[in-house]
Amino acid sequence: MVTRSWVGADVTTRNWVLRALKPADRAALEGDLTPVALASGDVLFEPDYRVDWVYFPNTAVLSVITVMADGRTVESDTIGCESVVGVLAALGASVSTSRTLTQIPGLAMRLSASRLRAQADASGDLRRLLARHASANLAQAHQSVACNALHTVSQRLCRWLLMSQDRTANDVVELTQQYLAIMVGVQRTTITRALRDLTAAKLIRQGRGRVNILDRAGMEARACECYQAVQADLERLIGHAPYAG
Repeated sequence: MVTRSWVGADVTTRNWVLRALKPADRAALEGDLTPVALASGDVLFEPDYRVDWVYFPNTAVLSVITVMADGRTVESDTIGCESVVGVLAALGASVSTSRTLTQIPGLAMRLSASRLRAQADASGDLRRLLARHASANLAQAHQSVACNALHTVSQRLCRWLLMSQDRTANDVVELTQQYLAIMVGVQRTTITRALRDLTAAKLIRQGRGRVNILDRAGMEARACECYQAVQADLERLIGHAPYAG
């Protein structure tokens, strides 16, 4: 359970769900939103556990991960300031079907599931807003299924690195090779070789627990079509994608 809190400037303004709230919904919810600082690796949800909170990332980036019976994991969704995590389970007073953890540390706003559910029951505007964002998150997960089945490790790695950079707006992506292996769904040794190839092509520079993207255009050219497909889904469903081109 995440208990660290952060007190300071208003951090609701970077999250696109909170920014899109109608005035009545903002007034109803703002007193119940709590800022939290999320550290790398913080687990927010586990499979089969009740979802008591929803998280609106601000500067943090979260990963939604499918956990197999033998312990292997693969990421299906990356969520940053453009969306929200836990919303479908929260609205249904249900349990999580996946693990959600902090991929890149930063700030988020937290709201109790019961409070969100009560306001959504009272507000059609809020229900529609949350439905659009949930649809965008599901579309990304569906795209990941196709991506993992059809595209090369190098293409998938470029896609995930670009998506992580989009959500932090920083050329330096703070990700270890172990996290990258989870994101792409391969062994760490495979990720090591793929990173070495991107480094040799002068697309990235590696550091300890970080990847510096040197050639954005080159990375986009090497990434699979799924990167642009996810961007298009976000634009169509919520009217915004993290990277504006």
